Amino acid sequence: MTLVRIKKMTEKDLNILKSLLKRTENLPEILHLRAAPLEYELTQSDKDLLLETYQKLDDILKEVAAFINVKFPGRQDYIQPWNNIDFDTKIGGMKIVTTDREHTKSAWKKGMFDLKSLIKSLINEVKLLVDQENEMKRNPLFDEKEWDKYYDKRLEKKADQADFFIDMIIEKGLINLDKPSVRNHFKRWFNETQNFDLQFKDGDLAIEDGDIQTVPDFNKNNIPEFLNWFEKEGNNFMDYLKEQGVNVKKGSKETIINNGNMIINKKSKTGKQTLNNGGEQKESNWTKANVIIALIVGIATIVGIVWQIIKS
Repeated sequence: MTLVRIKKMTEKDLNILKSLLKRTENLPEILHLRAAPLEYELTQSDKDLLLETYQKLDDILKEVAAFINVKFPGRQDYIQPWNNIDFDTKIGGMKIVTTDREHTKSAWKKGMFDLKSLIKSLINEVKLLVDQENEMKRNPLFDEKEWDKYYDKRLEKKADQADFFIDMIIEKGLINLDKPSVRNHFKRWFNETQNFDLQFKDGDLAIEDGDIQTVPDFNKNNIPEFLNWFEKEGNNFMDYLKEQGVNVKKGSKETIINNGNMIINKKSKTGKQTLNNGGEQKESNWTKANVIIALIVGIATIVGIVWQIIKS
């Protein structure tokens, strides 16, 4: 199967096609000259009119071809009809010169009909694509600025969930920065280094590392889950800080994990809920799970638009 790419369409493209159709419909009437009786001798005015009409028609055909090549590259359902447009008489697919006036008229009318039909087909599809573009512009789900705002809110939530971790960095003097600076570094690192895959969460879609799985919620008090995630990602974050020119105290990752385990032990009634620093651990879900949530409406909208295009 050959895949074709459709370029973005605008009102300008639609107006170009409408203009081509109007120019085609307004071509001078020359059928009486093409199919004139044998005894009729063309005047200079007749010859000038024929030449002017043929030049205008040639320009229209070239512009239609250029539009198809630029806006619908590879679309055989448009390329082939353009190639089939012909205004001359034929027999068995071969052009002939004939004195049959009706045959001459029929060939000209068919060529004009095929040209207009092709332009109208282009107009219909471009109109649908323009309507789709306008719908996307009106829909806040496709507003890049709105996505940026929403995305930043999700990053803020992740920073909130790591609040105890940030406080620990400050309290233990692991890096010589204030809390807002550490928080900003954490957000930038989280944004730049974590990978995305579509995930399902409570019937909605979320973005998460790894394979499709159920993505749980987290809050800043869920220290065991955070530490489990930090055991895997901690060195990456510390390396990122060093790349940013931040002086990181040696053994910072281990200090954070050990201190976190102490907090867990204090909160545990049995005193046995510690994080195993060695051996296999259950893979943490504390990644970008909630960075972009509730995409189901947007995905449904996109699927709906694509479905309408396919049906049309």
